[in-house]
Amino acid sequence: MNSTPRFAVMGSGNGARAFCGQIAALGMPVRMFEPLEATADFLKLKEEREIFLEGDIRVHGRLDAVTMDAGEAMEGADIVLVVVPSFAHPSIFSRMIPHLKDGTHVVIVPGNYGGLLLKKMMAEAGCKARAVISETATLPYACRISAYNTVQIYKKKYRLKLATSPADRNGAALGVMNGIFGGLVEFFPAKNLLEMGLENANYTLHPLPILLNYGAIEMHGPTFRHYMDGITPIISEKVEAMDAERVAIGKALGLDLVPAMTQLKMYYGENDAKTIYEYVNSPDSPYVDIVGHNVKSRYLTEDVPGLLVPAIHLAHLAGTDAPIAKLVVDLASFLHGTDYMKNGMSPEKLGLGGKTLEEIIRVAS
Repeated sequence: MNSTPRFAVMGSGNGARAFCGQIAALGMPVRMFEPLEATADFLKLKEEREIFLEGDIRVHGRLDAVTMDAGEAMEGADIVLVVVPSFAHPSIFSRMIPHLKDGTHVVIVPGNYGGLLLKKMMAEAGCKARAVISETATLPYACRISAYNTVQIYKKKYRLKLATSPADRNGAALGVMNGIFGGLVEFFPAKNLLEMGLENANYTLHPLPILLNYGAIEMHGPTFRHYMDGITPIISEKVEAMDAERVAIGKALGLDLVPAMTQLKMYYGENDAKTIYEYVNSPDSPYVDIVGHNVKSRYLTEDVPGLLVPAIHLAHLAGTDAPIAKLVVDLASFLHGTDYMKNGMSPEKLGLGGKTLEEIIRVAS
């Protein structure tokens, strides 16, 4: 690796642009890859190459390049940050793989089992590069693009887990991520890539509240507040029961998962809240103004097949069950007219078909 690491950020959404501004503000070389289309905003950003962060983090920096060419974005990059929704992973990975080299460090934010998928796709493409692959469970901030060159950071998280494969490279990976954030966010070690897939709190906080408020969201989607309106005291109880099931799956896999309630306090600040309902209604919550999710939003179409389905498969491999998660998958499948268990992220789609649990853990470590 160069004495000053060179970064590529694959993606151009809220989190990707925030990462670009964060890295550029440190004077580190960073290139942003736009995977979609050459919009007017893209062309302005390509010409000016400057991104501003406002709100909870206030910095700005100038990028080396903004490009739609994956090879140009990754040329000379030591660290490749993949910051896109998980449904975009296959497309992004297919464009990255020809440019991976021995020692390239790929960090997937959030992971959502992306590291395992990348390994499978590399093998299928005949890619022999000895890449290092890290994952987080979530973005380090709650943020939104407010202008083509500006990202509003509503609230940064305080602490996040990071896992790496090979596992013995996680110390170096932590050094990179903590170096980017310079004390603003602390990254600390997780056991393996499976832990990152199971640790994503969206598993708990997104699908069930949508399903239990389906009619209200259908009628009032543009103004319905997912957390403030959607997580009532009773719904909070059910969400927490589903979360306890998630933690139990982790325990069966030998993983020390953090309950969602504890995650919220770890991410956004400690307070006296005893339930998720109390926390999302507290001053520490960043969720006050999150509106506009409809009954077919990513909170179901991404999180059900991408987080719940693989967790159910892992539970079965570990000799346990996940009846609440299965209920959520079945109800979402019925309402959406699809089969999320069949079409979701199965072991076979991650290149793990036919493997024992011990073999899967080795691949994820």
